Order: sequence, then structure tokens, then C-alpha cells
Amino acid sequence: MLAILLNVIGPVAVVAFVGWLWGLARQPFDAKSFSMVATYVGTPCLVVDSLSVSGLKLDSLAAMGLGSALCTLIALAAGYALVVASRQPVSTYLPASTFANTGNIGLPLALFAFGEDGVALAIAYFAVHSVLNFTIGQALAARRFSAVAVVASPLIWATVVGATLSVTGLRLPLALGRAAHILGGLTIPMMLMALGYSLTSLRPKSLGWPLAFSALRLFGGFAIGWGVALALGLAGVPRGVLVIESAMPVAVYNYMFAARYNNRPEDVAGLVVLSTAMSLFALPVFLWTLM
Repeated sequence: MLAILLNVIGPVAVVAFVGWLWGLARQPFDAKSFSMVATYVGTPCLVVDSLSVSGLKLDSLAAMGLGSALCTLIALAAGYALVVASRQPVSTYLPASTFANTGNIGLPLALFAFGEDGVALAIAYFAVHSVLNFTIGQALAARRFSAVAVVASPLIWATVVGATLSVTGLRLPLALGRAAHILGGLTIPMMLMALGYSLTSLRPKSLGWPLAFSALRLFGGFAIGWGVALALGLAGVPRGVLVIESAMPVAVYNYMFAARYNNRPEDVAGLVVLSTAMSLFALPVFLWTLM
């Protein structure tokens, strides 16, 4: 347990802590632009670069993509049940309880816990989950659906390109491949620093329902991931990646969507902060059961 905390959680926490200290020092940091670059440039490059050299077969990618979709949809149903029971607004609490931080925290955790194969599988999970977040999640927050946002998402096209390269064994031209590798390499540290910085500006308004929804996101996500992994017959690294990605805390993007559409962003801030703090204690236990 101590080794997991130091060697797996430790590097993630240290990089996020640097961003947090930067925010506390009130140094210049354009978090919005940082996140936009990571989302629309760095992440697609990371997806293409990691999948193209992973050597993963179509069945492995399909199983992880299916697992990601199932975990997300089951979490959506569980979140909706709690939203109805608690009589909280759907547009505020349902996206936050469903869509997890599979990028900022999930990708580096998969890398340090399961190696290069693990991060390639985690990227497949992250790509599907992110597409659902930017379609269903954003539609819930905005109270409307945009087909244009789906087609225009660079993550969709990056996933298609990366999966095609992985399955066929083809490679990008050398210059493009190296450029994708450089840009993709920026993504994880950028995400972690942006996460740490953003936490300095988020303030929970209350601890009641945010605590319950945070627990659902972490512990419910872990249970959902374990059940889906069993149903799909996953074992070893694929099972570990699927379960731990499903158990990530609330994604910061949920706060961004809530602020953009004026859906009680202070409540979503509470979910992000509380679930991230709780994950520091829960994730080592989750990883210990999987490794």
C-alpha cells in the first residue's frame, strides 16, 4: 500500500501540487487556454501517438471502448437515481456524478501503475469517455444537444486514426509521428498542473449532497467498473485499467460546463474538490486490490 502511494499516487500528486502552489502564489496562469491546448491539441496527439505504437489489437481496443461506454452509461443511470432521490437539479448534479477525471488523473495513474500497455488502454477508455462527456455531458449542462459538437470533436478523429494505425501496423510519416509524440508528451503534465491550479479557485459551498455524490462517483464507479470487467471477462492489466478509470473523481470539465451554462457552479466545485480529496485516500486502496 505504501509503495502504491509513493510510486503511483506520489508523482501524480506532486505535479498537481506544483500547479496548486503556482495558484496560491497568484502567478500568471491562463488555465482556460492551458486546458484548451491540452484538450484540442495535446490530447488528440497523445491518443494518436500512444495508440499507434501500442500494438493493441482491435479486440483489445473494442473491449476497452465498450467497457468505457458501459461504465459511463451505468454511472449515468446511478447518478440519475440519486439526483431524483435527492431532488437536486439534473443539469448540475447528473453530469458531475457521471463523468470522471479520466484524463488529468486517470492517464498518469494508468502509466505509473500498469506501464505503457496500461496507458494505451487507458487512452482508449479516456477517448470514449471524453466523447460522451463532450456530447451527453455538455448537452445535459446546456439542456440541448449539438450534433456539430460530436462531429467536430478532435478526440473522435484522433481515436479513429490511432486505432487504425494500431490495428494495421501502419505508421505516420516520421516528421508527423515525432511532432505528435512531442505534443502528446506535454499533455499529462499540463493536465495535472491545470488541475492543481484550478483547485485553488474552487470553493465548496456545502458538504451535504456534494459529499454523497462524490462518494457515488468514487466508490460507485469502482463497483461499476468491477462489475463491467467481470461481465466482459477482462483480467490482468485490462481489468485494472477499466476499474481504476471508472473510479476516478469528478472531472474539472463539469465545473467548466456548469459555469458556462450557469448551472450552480459552486455546487459542482464542491463535487470536484471533495471527490479529488477523497480520491487521495480511496485510490491507493482501489489500486491495492487490483495489483
